[in-house]
Amino acid sequence: MGNTTNMLIEHLVNGFHFFVALVLLLLCILDVGFFKPFFTFLTGSNKDILVAIYILFLPFVYTLGIIIDHFVDDIIFNKREFKIRNEILQGKSSRQLIMLTNDQNQASQLDSIRTKIRITRTTSFNFAIISIFSLALLLTQFTDSTHFFIILFLIILVGPTLSYLSYWSWRQNTVSFCKRVVDGYKMYEEKNKEG
Repeated sequence: MGNTTNMLIEHLVNGFHFFVALVLLLLCILDVGFFKPFFTFLTGSNKDILVAIYILFLPFVYTLGIIIDHFVDDIIFNKREFKIRNEILQGKSSRQLIMLTNDQNQASQLDSIRTKIRITRTTSFNFAIISIFSLALLLTQFTDSTHFFIILFLIILVGPTLSYLSYWSWRQNTVSFCKRVVDGYKMYEEKNKEG
């Protein structure tokens, strides 16, 4: 199981979110004015230079995506996912099910759910740190802004909401994945009884 194109997209999405968090952190530490020459260069550049920067930027974002996905999976969500899997799967394995049934349709459906699980799992973490670093940036760089309280309210409202919804989606997708595996085993056993 595991579609290479899906994994590429997952890592790019997760890497981009994490890159945004890193930029916010750097803006907090180095001051917004530090990056002004870079922004001026980008806005004054022609399309060819921007495309070249974008192409050179992709491997970096992809690598960030791999790193953050493994970190979130192994360090933050491992115990939660293990608990859900143990409660529902009770020793059953999706890989073993695919090998037993040799059903590519089922393999594709499970792979699609796994893609959602990986993206929502890492996104919930990324949205949380983006919220924290956005709040830190607002409090360190923009306290004199005329829209300070509106921006503060939006960060406090939107950030945790998006993070929670991503976490909720991860949990729902994980449960759905496990139930689909259990149902797959039931269908396989019923088919063998009939045959």
